[in-house]
Parts: sequence; structure tokens; C-alpha cells
Amino acid sequence: MNSIRNLFRDKFVVKKSAKVVFVALVYFVYSVVIIYLFFGYLDVKSKSDKIATDYTQIKQTQENFNANFSEELFEEHLKLIQRQEIETKLTLLETELEKLKATEEGSLFVQVNSIYEKYGNLQAKLKRNDSVKIDSAGIKEKLEAFGDMLISKDFESLETAIDENILALDESYKKYIDSLPKPTVASNAGQGYSYLTVTTERGSTHGVYLVKVPLNSVRVKTIAAIEDDCSNNCPTKSMQQYVSENGAFAGITGSYACPADYASCEGKTWSFDYALYDSNDGKWFNKDALSWFDTGMITFRGNSYSFYRKTSEYDGDSVDAAVSNFPSMLKNGEVVVDEDILTSFQKVRALRGAIGVGNENIYLAYITNATVTEAAYAMKALGALHALNLDGGGTAALYINGGYVVGPGRGVANAILLVR
Repeated sequence: MNSIRNLFRDKFVVKKSAKVVFVALVYFVYSVVIIYLFFGYLDVKSKSDKIATDYTQIKQTQENFNANFSEELFEEHLKLIQRQEIETKLTLLETELEKLKATEEGSLFVQVNSIYEKYGNLQAKLKRNDSVKIDSAGIKEKLEAFGDMLISKDFESLETAIDENILALDESYKKYIDSLPKPTVASNAGQGYSYLTVTTERGSTHGVYLVKVPLNSVRVKTIAAIEDDCSNNCPTKSMQQYVSENGAFAGITGSYACPADYASCEGKTWSFDYALYDSNDGKWFNKDALSWFDTGMITFRGNSYSFYRKTSEYDGDSVDAAVSNFPSMLKNGEVVVDEDILTSFQKVRALRGAIGVGNENIYLAYITNATVTEAAYAMKALGALHALNLDGGGTAALYINGGYVVGPGRGVANAILLVR
């Protein structure tokens, strides 16, 4: 009897234990599902929040685009209207100007303006002739009479007198040019120098004193007479000094300087404003001028070069030599002279200096009886790809293998030298 009771009790315990295990298993599975669903919910919520954020950003971007697009369209439309207004006003002004010229007062204005331009040309040619020490005292004395003619409104006589004096200045300058060495190679010049005549694509013909040598056969040095930046009473040297002191075989005058015999140079004699790298001192003079955009510059490093139409384009690369001046003449074989910014002196014919480089050669040249623009075309005809204007006139000096072929002229503030 007891054995039967124990049997039933054991079965009950087993059943009860099975129920407990089953319930525990159910709770475990349920907990796992709950946890899984919870993390799934968090993931869905995170993605939902990101979608909402992305949507907000896209909407904001779209709104900004629409607003800006409309604004840009409006600005373009406004610019178009303004340009049309300017063109209309310009047309009206041109019409009114033509009407004014037809009146007596307008005709008088045109004549006076013509006289003013011719007088400026006269002054430029006086400056040119003075730079090479041509005696122009007689013409300068006549300038006082020009004032009397202007006051008395004798414009026709004044214009005629100015034309006659310009012609006289040109004739005296031509005599000076003719007195320069004849177009033959100097006996002491040696290899690399020649005098030749070039005709440009514009039809002008010029004599050229030329040193042309392969760039890979020389080193270029740029040297100044000054020790530090100088603003007045600056030292100069002869080209012969520059050449002999630096073991060079050739040299040419560098950038523009302010000669002592120019009245306009009082207080700044023999100073030069342009950036120049002194090859001996290993430093820049007038370093602030490296930011100028009206000047050009050529630099050398070993047997290679870099040309900058605008000095401001220089990127600070290491150099062995560098000279800047105004203006650039050639870039990639094309004339780049901006005649609108040339000085009146640069627009009259004179002895012009230039340094040029090509695929293989370096050119040191003086072009006779040329404006700066004509000199640029002459450098192109010689074969240069890039060229920079240099000082000329009475400061011109070209020295090679022991002798001058141009000059010596005045003292030289800085020089470009060729060293083997």
C-alpha cells in the first residue's frame, strides 16, 4: 500500500517539475523575444530618426537652392539691365560728343586737345634726346614762345611750330643713331656677338646689337652696385667693372634707374624701384616690388629660366639671378606690350634694351630707333620666345669679351652678366 502511494507521489513530483521547467523555458524564450524586439525597436527608431534628419537637411538645401537660384537669376538680370543702361548712355554721350565737335566750341576743343597731345610728344622726344646728350637748347628756348601763342589763341601757328620742332628732334636723333658703330662685328667681340638688321612683321626695320649664346653654356648673374635698398645718391659702376669683378665675358644694363642728370630724379638719383636678386649677396633688393603686376620678371636657376609676364606671378622659387622691369615684351612668342600703360617716352623711337630667352638661347640686345612695342616685335623676329624691356638711351651699355659694343654711357645701377 505504501509502495503504491510512493509511486503516485513520485509521478506527481515529476509532473510538477516538468511544469516548472516548461514555465521557465517559456519565460526564457519570451524574455529573449522581448529583448530582440527591444533592440530591433531601437534600431528602427535610430534609422527613422536619421531619415527624418536627412529629410530635414534635404528640404533645407532645396529651400536654400531655390532662394539662391532666384537671387542669382535676379542679379544676372540686374547686371544685364545695368549693362544695357551703360551702353545706352555711352551711345548718347558719343552722339552728343559728335554734335559738340560740330560746334565752334567743340572744334576748338578738338584742336586744343590735339595740340596738348603733340606737346606731350615733343616733351618725350626732348627727354629722349637729352638722355643721349644731344644738344636741344635751341628748341627749349622756343618753348616760351609756345605759351604766348597759346594765350593769344594762335592755335594754327602753335601746332605748326610744335610739328616743326618734333621733326628737328627726330632728325638730330637720327644723326646720333647714324654715329653709332657701323653694322659690323667688332674685332674684339668674339663669338656670340653680331650687329644685324631686322624687319619686323609690322614692317619697321631696326639695327640690333646682339649677344646671343646657348643658355646651357653660360650662367646668368644679376648684380647691383648697392649694398642695401637705396633711395637717393645710390652708387653705380661701369659695365666694364661689373664684368671684370664677376669673371663675366658679357654684360648689359639692367632695369630702369633714375639718372642724376634728369631734373625729375632730384632726391632719388640712381635709385631703382624694381625687384632684383643680387647673385653675389644672395638676396633681393626692392623685395616689395615682387607684388607688382605692371612689371615683368625673368629668373634663372642654373641653366634654366622662368619668365613671369607679371612680377606678382612669381611663386617664391629659389633663384640664382632675377631682374624685373617695365614692361614685359614677349610671352610664348607673342607680343604682350600694353600700349595703354606705356609712358610717353616709351612710345617714341629711341635705343631700346631687352633680354630674351628662347628654346636654347639667351639674347642680350639693343634695338635702334624703336618704340618699346617695336622693340618687342624685333625681339620676336630675332627668335626670342619671352622678352623683357631693359634700360636704354644714354644708360645703354653692352660689353663683351673685353670691349664695349654699345656705350659706355652713364653709370649703371645694376647689370645682367653672362659667365662661362
